[in-house]
Amino acid sequence: MSTVIGTAVGAAGCLAASPYLARLTLTVPDREERRWWRGAPVGAGRLALTAAVALALGALAGAAAGWTALLPAFVWLALVSAPLVVIDFEHHRLPNRLVVAAAAGAGAFGLLAAGVRDDWHALLHGVEGAVAVFLVLFLLAFIAPNSFGYGDVKLGAVLGGYLGWFGWLDVYYGIFGGFLIGAVVGVVLMATRRASLKTALAFGPMLVLGTLIVLAFDLAPNLG
Repeated sequence: MSTVIGTAVGAAGCLAASPYLARLTLTVPDREERRWWRGAPVGAGRLALTAAVALALGALAGAAAGWTALLPAFVWLALVSAPLVVIDFEHHRLPNRLVVAAAAGAGAFGLLAAGVRDDWHALLHGVEGAVAVFLVLFLLAFIAPNSFGYGDVKLGAVLGGYLGWFGWLDVYYGIFGGFLIGAVVGVVLMATRRASLKTALAFGPMLVLGTLIVLAFDLAPNLG
């Protein structure tokens, strides 16, 4: 029941916010727009796309947290990730404006959840997960800068914090899940001749999906 309630709350909250999130997809990538948080008018197509993304991410985030003190943190992640996913697909960028907001919200809501649950060890594990993922992805971006961006590194660190709360196996499976989804998408695109080995793919959405799917469906094995 906890999972069902969490899923419903996450999906409904993100769907309700989707008109505003759609507006952000236009202003956030614009480096010249200083009041980017106000958004800009959008058409029906962009609104529908953002709503679909927000609904899916909200449902997964709610399922991952359940009706627990972690729900605000996960809903926040879905809310920020929805415009990021659209922006990354369009511009192959993950603007700091939203990535920093994701990190700040994760920290604030993580502290709240740790206080409510009196589970400071889980919060510490989240910090460790964020640092570990950041270091690994930073190394990958340094080695292959043309295929992996530093925006992915920073977003990956945020996601590592969420995964680390649940354990190291979740960190591994969540990030690996992102790479696996990216590989499958790349193969499908090449098979349909819509991409080649040199085509750049938006990796941020894959990381977000990998993280939320692993946590929502509890795919990491429990060795305890």
